[in-house]
Amino acid sequence: MEVRENLPENIKRIVVKEHFTFDDLVDIIRFLRSPDGCPWDREQTHDSIEICLIEEAYELIDAVKKRSAEKMTEEAGDVILQSVFHAVMGEEEGSFTMQEVIDAECVKMITRHTHIFGADAAKDAASALKSWEKNKYKEKHLESAGERVKDVPETLPALLRAEKVQKRAARYNFDFAEVGGALEKLAEEIEEFKAALAQKDESAVAEEGGDVLFAAVNVLRKAGVESEQALAAATEKFISRFVKAESLAAADGKRAEELTDEEWDKYYNEAKKH
Repeated sequence: MEVRENLPENIKRIVVKEHFTFDDLVDIIRFLRSPDGCPWDREQTHDSIEICLIEEAYELIDAVKKRSAEKMTEEAGDVILQSVFHAVMGEEEGSFTMQEVIDAECVKMITRHTHIFGADAAKDAASALKSWEKNKYKEKHLESAGERVKDVPETLPALLRAEKVQKRAARYNFDFAEVGGALEKLAEEIEEFKAALAQKDESAVAEEGGDVLFAAVNVLRKAGVESEQALAAATEKFISRFVKAESLAAADGKRAEELTDEEWDKYYNEAKKH
């Protein structure tokens, strides 16, 4: 790439490198946000790019699931980029700096690992997590059970948030003793959902439907299954079977949009055998 002559000297030195440092990345973003930088980058705000971080995080998770080292390298970098972007905007506002971000994260890693750097002890992963959370709640001044349950971020995916809320409540013995109790609660919520449907009460249907989902998460949690992953797997399974069912119908000269309920059942059940 031909390098522009009127670039600042520090940027000129960066763009011709083969290997870069974290500071180089920060300097690139600072320049792109400057009057001589990129019009798009300069116009962004914390709010305008929040979706970018969500998307990049999911793309990284997808790369992890696919065990693609190449994609993980790329997507992990994109997640870091979004964090740097927010930090640079924080510097511009005078609200926080990149150094403060790094300082805070290092302090967190040290003060929450008191079983490594301090006097606490942890014999296994479970006790290490318990020590971590004890220190986390102390730092955040979350003293009551309610405060700690309420602290679960509202922006988490609904299933993941439900499971995390249930896990925190369970630490205070607000939990079913075994999966059977959770199953009974799910059956109860389904009956209430049916009643709401029969009454044609839209608000009640929405409320009771939510209770069914929450109860189902509880059942999976008590069974040792992560609901977010379970639903993702079920969705992928449905897609695969749906595609196969359509293919089977096409082999018989039938179009998906023209299939009757009975025909869909036939082809879908056949697809399940493959």
